[in-house]
Amino acid sequence: MEFFMQSPQSMQERKKTQMPKSKTVFISKTLSDVFYHIKSVNEIQLLAGCTQLKKIQDKSVSLRMIPELNIIDKKERHIEFGSAVSIANMILLGGQKLPTVLAKALKSIGTEQIKNIATLGGNICAKDFKYTLWAPLLALNARLEIKNQNETLYVPFNKFTGIPEKHILTKVRIPLDEWEVEIFKRVGPSNTINELSASFAFLADTQRGMIAKIRIAFAGKVFFYSPEFENRIIGTRLPLSAKTIDDLIDSAKKIFVEQNKITDSELILKAQFLNLLRNAFEQLM
Repeated sequence: MEFFMQSPQSMQERKKTQMPKSKTVFISKTLSDVFYHIKSVNEIQLLAGCTQLKKIQDKSVSLRMIPELNIIDKKERHIEFGSAVSIANMILLGGQKLPTVLAKALKSIGTEQIKNIATLGGNICAKDFKYTLWAPLLALNARLEIKNQNETLYVPFNKFTGIPEKHILTKVRIPLDEWEVEIFKRVGPSNTINELSASFAFLADTQRGMIAKIRIAFAGKVFFYSPEFENRIIGTRLPLSAKTIDDLIDSAKKIFVEQNKITDSELILKAQFLNLLRNAFEQLM
C-alpha cells in the first residue's frame, strides 16, 4: 500500500510505478486537497477511522490530518465537532460539558482501542445501519455541515438521509439545552455491532405540572422517530397514569410498525424499544 502526502499538483507531476493490486492512499491536509481528489479520481474512497471497512479500494484519501475536521469548539449554547474527531477525544471533554445522553452513548462505543480510532463522522455516515450516536443526535436536534467545492449545506439531523455525491461531512453542531430527564440505553452485544444492536434516547422537560418538551429516538437496523408522536405528548398532565402510558405505548407500537419492515430480528427490537419507552414514561409517573 502506498501513502502520498504531497499536494495534488506535485502528485500530478510525479510518475508512480505501482505493483499489481497495490493500494494508493492519499493523505490530505486541507479540504481543497480532498475536493481535488474527489473531482479527479473516479469512485475514490474517503477514509477516517476505518473501523467499519472490510476492504480498502484501490485509491482512497484519508481525512484524519485535516485541521478543520478535527476542531472542538464549545460555545454557551452549542458545541461543534469536526467530523474526524475521535470518539475518545469527545469523551475527554467529560460529562459536564456534554449532554448526558451523548456522553453515555460515547462511552458505550466499542473497546478503548476502537474509541481511539473511530470518528464522529464515521458513526454518522455508515451505510445501511444507524450506529450508536444516531439516537442521541436525533433527540438533541443536532445539525450537520456538509460541503463540496462550491457550497456549504446545513442539514438538521432529522432530515439527514446520506451524504450527497462529491460532498463530505465537515462539522456536527449539538445544542447544549438542559433537560430534566435524560435517558440513554443501548441494546445488543457489548463492544460490537450486529443486527440486534440499537440505541435509545429519551429527553423530557416539565413545566407547571405538564410535559413541556419531549424527544424520543431509537435507531439501529430499525428506526423510530416521530415529531407527531412527541407533539401529541406535549401538554400531558403529570404524573402520567398507567392508562395514559398504555395508550402511548399502543400508539408508539403502531408508528414503529409503519416505519419499519418487520422481520424476526425487528420483532425483538420492537419489544426492546417498547420496554425502554415504557420504563422512560414510568419515570414521569
